[in-house]
Amino acid sequence: MRYIYRTSLLVLMICLFWSCASSDNDPVDATDDLGQSDDGPVDTSFLETQNLGVNFNEQLDYIDNDALLALHTDWVRGFVDFFRYYEDPTLISSDAKITRYLGLQTYGFKTVLNIKWLFRGSDYPAAGSPEMASQMAVLEQILARVWDKTDVIVVGNEPFIETDPEDYGAAMYDYYVEATNVVKAYGEEHGERPIFFGSFDNMYQSRRQNLEVLNDLLDFSSNTSWIAGVDLHIHHSSTQEMRDALDFVSARIRDDQKMMVSEFSLMKHFRSNLTGSIPVEFANEYGFSDSWMNYEYIDYALKNEVDRSQWVDFLSQSSWFENRKHYLSNSFYDVFSSYDKFFLGTYAFRQSYPETADFTATTDPWVLNGLYANRSVEPDPANGRFQFNYAWAEDFLSIQNSSN
Repeated sequence: MRYIYRTSLLVLMICLFWSCASSDNDPVDATDDLGQSDDGPVDTSFLETQNLGVNFNEQLDYIDNDALLALHTDWVRGFVDFFRYYEDPTLISSDAKITRYLGLQTYGFKTVLNIKWLFRGSDYPAAGSPEMASQMAVLEQILARVWDKTDVIVVGNEPFIETDPEDYGAAMYDYYVEATNVVKAYGEEHGERPIFFGSFDNMYQSRRQNLEVLNDLLDFSSNTSWIAGVDLHIHHSSTQEMRDALDFVSARIRDDQKMMVSEFSLMKHFRSNLTGSIPVEFANEYGFSDSWMNYEYIDYALKNEVDRSQWVDFLSQSSWFENRKHYLSNSFYDVFSSYDKFFLGTYAFRQSYPETADFTATTDPWVLNGLYANRSVEPDPANGRFQFNYAWAEDFLSIQNSSN
């Protein structure tokens, strides 16, 4: 049974905030508690629950607390790019990505923060080197800023995507172990937090499963008593691929450790359908050429912000989407909940796509994942707020209501 973090005060806040229209990137509210709290451990009993939350990735500066409250979720996850702050440490105290993240707990949300190290195009520092020490010192500064507003900390964010393949080796292993030890030492002084390791991607693929450094990192996770679990990213086509990833990791961690899936989606399934034709009935109704491919209509919607009913008609009349519209419910109830070690999955909050960029036949269709259709659909004419995407929000809310 999950914990209910809402109070009567928070219900009042919902009514007050939701009654006022706000933009996707509204400023930090004056009531947000951004100050430092007394150091101390968090209650980790939430690790024994199973949850579905919201994922912002690196777009923490787009946190919209009103829109989050409308989803009835308890959990919010995002990540910070370490080298953004290593290159300019003054941003640690002023960057909107961090500042907006710090306000989440004011609204009753539980928080997960990943720290991302982008080493593509550069080498890992040697263990014991001045550069390693310098980077770990900045890591401590970041921890000092976010620690008391964070419920779960994750060391890493897609390290195998963020590392050149030729660097999959000892230096990579040493770096992530060192960073994890720094996080642990900080927690011992300022209040323990569950520490997860990851995020490991494509774990259903043999090319990942057979990497020596990956298996070394999983061994480190399993053999280190204070690591609470492993974080996964599962972007896939079939349900079996999701199960394969969870099975592989579940077998490699201890019985008392947990699995978190901080990113998951059908992006690869959607990508395989981009060059299919748009539905004929849809094309006739809205005056589009029936020779258009799906990616061409998505490109049109991103550049024109269509009426929500049109966007819904496109997706609901497309069998490749309509047949998977209960993906969130099926994933949570049929897959995630079947694993005793599963603790939390977080799903994409919003669409992110450059304003003028072309959406092509080879574009990864992340824009189909968002709970809010803030790029492809016009704001609600009644209040100016971004509108729910088709299908996802309905299932998401159903899961929250049944879980709470």
